[in-house]
Amino acid sequence: MSRIPPRKIDLPNEAELAFASMGTLFRTMAHRSDIMQKSMELLQVVMRGGTVEPRLKELLEIRVSQVNHCFY
Repeated sequence: MSRIPPRKIDLPNEAELAFASMGTLFRTMAHRSDIMQKSMELLQVVMRGGTVEPRLKELLEIRVSQVNHCFY
């Protein structure tokens, strides 16, 4: 549970985004909407662009979460 309460905002269609499972994180970041927007853009480019297969990126995301004992 975050110490800063998430804001009640509408995010873009989360099902289409690379970070759909991170809604709570971005709702918490919404207290600084400029930072939230730039972070969303960066994550979208990183997870959807480049030459590494999306499946490999997702596996890496899962492993990093496991190593850091977090739910994302």
